[in-house]
Amino acid sequence: MLVRNLELSEHKQKVARVYDLAAAGYDKPALRFFPVIAERLVELARICEGENVLDAGTGTGVAALAAGGKVGISGRVIGVDIGEQILDQAFQKLDPAVPGPILFLRGDMEQLEFPDEVFDAVLSASSLFFLPDMAAGLREWMRVLKPGGRIAVAGYGGSAFRPLSDLFEARIRSYGIQLAAPARPFSWQRLTEPEQCLSLFRQAGLEHVEVFSEQLGYLLRDASEWWDIVLNSGFRGPVSQLTPGQLAQFQQEHLAEVARLATPKGIWLDVPSIFAIGRKA
Repeated sequence: MLVRNLELSEHKQKVARVYDLAAAGYDKPALRFFPVIAERLVELARICEGENVLDAGTGTGVAALAAGGKVGISGRVIGVDIGEQILDQAFQKLDPAVPGPILFLRGDMEQLEFPDEVFDAVLSASSLFFLPDMAAGLREWMRVLKPGGRIAVAGYGGSAFRPLSDLFEARIRSYGIQLAAPARPFSWQRLTEPEQCLSLFRQAGLEHVEVFSEQLGYLLRDASEWWDIVLNSGFRGPVSQLTPGQLAQFQQEHLAEVARLATPKGIWLDVPSIFAIGRKA
């Protein structure tokens, strides 16, 4: 892994801190929606042998690793992320004894340090919505994309993680924690409609845009698995503002609410997923 010093905005520093805190548990079984979505994105992007692929916002590298299996030794996959700890988790998945096509690099996916037109495909699994200006981010990815190359993005539908996330939001607000917005405060909620994805792609100049919606939800065994998600995802940001005493009380109260949603089969985690793919002229 190549680590570089970055000058990040306050917003990006905050995002990096949250996901570095969550890095150690990011790949826990309860959070399997992350790898499922990333691997599905690679399938839909039709990554081929010999291609050069950028994984923007690579996280723990799931999409990059899946793409690496497609491009073979004649291709190259570069995973970029702003978080050092989460990139370290990605790097640990590589076998240093076996040369491969995958490189992990600390970098800003909105200001890439690559020349123009070098990648055959750009992937973004659960990351585009973190950018303050998503259209500008897509244009930057277009810059490094070869003519005829494609951009493939994955996000979440409007009902994602509800009603669990609604219970979380109401409870954390009762502790006086300030969230990013008065309504729809979580980052993924900035990009939840297929029509929104279509519009963004067309604004960026992408052509032959396809948008797919798929339900990738599953049952959690119990409320403790939801707590795994809280501590090892973007929900970590709000709870990290609690004192240790408040955190223990919050956990008890919130998980009691979540447990009331349980059925004999478990607790449903709703993960409606949106995939958008477009090509550069």
